[in-house]
Amino acid sequence: MEVAGTSFAVDQRKVVRESDAMLMAHLLEIAGYRPTFVIADRISEAARVELSRAGMAWWDRRGHLWIRCPGLYVNAAVPAGALPLRRRVVSVFRGAGLDVALALLSDPVGHRGVHELARMIDRSPGRVSEILTELRSQGLVDADNSPIVPELFWVLAEEWKPRWTPLPNVPMLEIPDRVRLSGTQGALALGAPIVTGGEGSPPHLYVADDSELATVQGIFGTLPGATASVVAVCPSRFGFTWGSTTRSDGVMLANHLVIALDLAKDRARGRESLDRWNPSGLSRVW
Repeated sequence: MEVAGTSFAVDQRKVVRESDAMLMAHLLEIAGYRPTFVIADRISEAARVELSRAGMAWWDRRGHLWIRCPGLYVNAAVPAGALPLRRRVVSVFRGAGLDVALALLSDPVGHRGVHELARMIDRSPGRVSEILTELRSQGLVDADNSPIVPELFWVLAEEWKPRWTPLPNVPMLEIPDRVRLSGTQGALALGAPIVTGGEGSPPHLYVADDSELATVQGIFGTLPGATASVVAVCPSRFGFTWGSTTRSDGVMLANHLVIALDLAKDRARGRESLDRWNPSGLSRVW
């Protein structure tokens, strides 16, 4: 393959994780540098850094291209490749898929079977088995159902998309057992080293489902331009029911993974805080 007058050896793969990229860079160094173009359906963020550092060009078919060679430098989002991921794989991080991923990350060194996971998240064993197969095909879960970290966390973070609705009031005291505190205030309550702006952020509150959301909105209303708190349905049913054992002002906190996922959505301050957060007694999977 030739790009801008430079001949590249093409290395096509399904998934490239950080460990894969480090090994590829090491082998390239041993064999003597040769321009290499890595093409994969999924390249983790950490793997992208390693490949770029080693001088290898890469194309993540989900939509990003990186090339550096004499006379050319490209680091840009591009349309998804002509060989997109299967639709079922794309939709795996919805509903039960989010539940499975969170359950796996809750104990990253455990080896849970299909039926144990299904009981844990209250989903059917058949659907759990299907999701595990898809995650395994994407290089996010090992053969023994152990999660690949931090890759699974960061892929999950990309698919974590709560829809926040502003409220003119803070409904925590009135319904303390029907919400979970997350966001910046939840992170502070769990001891996360938030960089700036902590106490000034409105409470981010999760509810269990659309019915609960309608109840909260009906009681406390909405008022454009007035935001004392924000509320959303938790994207994962298991993520809501698996709450923290810690409370803040009488309100149960979301579990540390849900809070970490919310921090991860802020690519600047939130991710900087995650880099420095090593929660005591909890599994750090980011």
